[in-house]
This record gives sequence, structure tokens and C-alpha cells, in this order.
Amino acid sequence: MALTPEQRALANHRFERAVRTLEESEDELSRNNFRLSVNRSYHAVFYAMRALLATVDKDSSKHSGVIALFNRYFIKTGIVPEVSFKSIQALMDLRHEGDYQDFAEINEDEAKGAIVVAEGIIIMLNKVLGKIVETDNK
Repeated sequence: MALTPEQRALANHRFERAVRTLEESEDELSRNNFRLSVNRSYHAVFYAMRALLATVDKDSSKHSGVIALFNRYFIKTGIVPEVSFKSIQALMDLRHEGDYQDFAEINEDEAKGAIVVAEGIIIMLNKVLGKIVETDNK
């Protein structure tokens, strides 16, 4: 299936948002806002997943829906390695802990680890997106 100009534009927009959000995560880490840093790391990956979903014309208004669709169209098909999905789940769990659990404390090491995980996933998803666009151009 060929990508429409709209799909390309949406995928690029979402991926750029992912990169900017990862930069926000690093900014929050430098301010010792560890909980917010983890939140931004997770959202950076979330936006990158939505960028890939744009290429198959899928989306969801819920985080769980985006993750389920990403799993269906990119993990189960082998386009993205399953180990990445486990990393995404771990990042989501840490974000949930920081955002929703009373008295939860996110420490500096957890925030730094979240950034490293998010960077790795975003680099990998950028390569996947590049292959999708390249294949579409042939």
C-alpha cells in the first residue's frame, strides 16, 4: 500500500514531536524533575509509535489502544523486534508509577534510564520509518 501525502506528513509531524518531547525529557532531567522526565520519555516513544501507525492509517485516542495497534501492526509482524515492545511496556509502567501512584518517587537513575531506553527506541523506530518511506518510494 502506497503512503498518501497526508500519511507522510502526519508520520513526519508525529516523529518530529517525538524528538522534541525527548529533548523535553532531557531538559526536565537537568532540572531534577525526575517524574516529569520519565513522563516525557514515555510520551516521546508514544508519539514515535503514533508516527509509525500513521503509515498504516491507524490510530487510537487511548494510550492502550495505540500500544495494542502498534503491537498488532509492527511487533507481531516482525517489523519491530519484540524486545522493543518489552522496553516500551517497562517505560509505560514507570510513567504510570510516577504519574498515578500516591507517594511514588522517581529517582535520578530511573529518569536517566528512561531517557536511554526512549532514545534507543526512537532511533530504532526512525530507522523503521525510514525503511517504510524508502520502500514506498520504489
